[in-house]
Amino acid sequence: MSLYAERLKLVLEPDISVTAAEASHLNVPEPLRRLLPTHRRFPALPNHWEGHLDLVHLTDIYIGVHAGRFNATRVTTVHDVIPFDHATWYPISRARWRLSYKRSLRGLQHSDLIVTPSEDARRRLLALVHLDPLRVQSVPILVPEAFAPAAADATRMERVILSLGTTAPYKNVDVLFHALARPELRGVRVIRVGNRLDNHFPALVRKLGIEDRVEDLGPVSETRLLELLHSATVLAQPSQDEGFGMPVSEAMATGLPVVASDGGAIPGVLGGAGRVVPIRKKGPGPTNMDDVRDFAAALAEVLEDAGERARMAASGLEQSQRFRRKPVREALLRAYSAATGFAKARSEA
Repeated sequence: MSLYAERLKLVLEPDISVTAAEASHLNVPEPLRRLLPTHRRFPALPNHWEGHLDLVHLTDIYIGVHAGRFNATRVTTVHDVIPFDHATWYPISRARWRLSYKRSLRGLQHSDLIVTPSEDARRRLLALVHLDPLRVQSVPILVPEAFAPAAADATRMERVILSLGTTAPYKNVDVLFHALARPELRGVRVIRVGNRLDNHFPALVRKLGIEDRVEDLGPVSETRLLELLHSATVLAQPSQDEGFGMPVSEAMATGLPVVASDGGAIPGVLGGAGRVVPIRKKGPGPTNMDDVRDFAAALAEVLEDAGERARMAASGLEQSQRFRRKPVREALLRAYSAATGFAKARSEA
């Protein structure tokens, strides 16, 4: 969420002053923070925030529970409803986290306006929580200007698939690895960026016999990420669900073709610029081999067709303009203006 907060600042500054603060879902007071290592870096928020603020934007639903501490206009971002819609993905050991999410959903009543990153996330939130639809608006996530096509003399690697993000169950990374083992993707390499492959993934890669074709880089700097976006052949995003899908928008902005699933908000973000593969399996359980076959076929077609890649790159660049500063800023300021109106009505009630 820190990346999202940074991009909000890029949208608003320099003509709007932005002050950042950190908080956790549980507002742990100072004496107890010493006993809870995971909360030590988050200072406790006061019951009532001192000083003048025109508007406070709580950048994630888990800290949205603190909206009532502020006298200013209150806006909360809800990135997705994945923890609620797909609770079976998360083991019993994370039951407390699910309870926190439900508490956060109830806490939305204290915000004047809710922002979602996509229309899909907005629709699903309204289906889940009784809110005035006018108080829920979609504002896409900024793609900074640094995410742009490579220099004209740059060359892309042949038959290299880039995979970005976490390995959370809904990311459906298993489908990509199973696809890599199919004959039509023989000789193709996958470069993974994000959290390191853990849990069952190392064993799966060995079992499929593709360990020499999977490069697990882990987290990388923005400079290195741009190098990879400029040099890969295609981005693969087989997610079962997404509230937005930042890797998709960033890839399009750099001219990298995208092969993705129809999970959540992805088709709306792609807008016809990429190849969308419908995914049958939604939820935990064994990998659906029909999904694997279809995803592998789509990747193979794009990898082997330079003309199609050029068309997808051009379409992606055009589509990515929706996520640049000017349109995102206009949408964000419209949301803030609406929130201010609702806040005024609240204070007069």
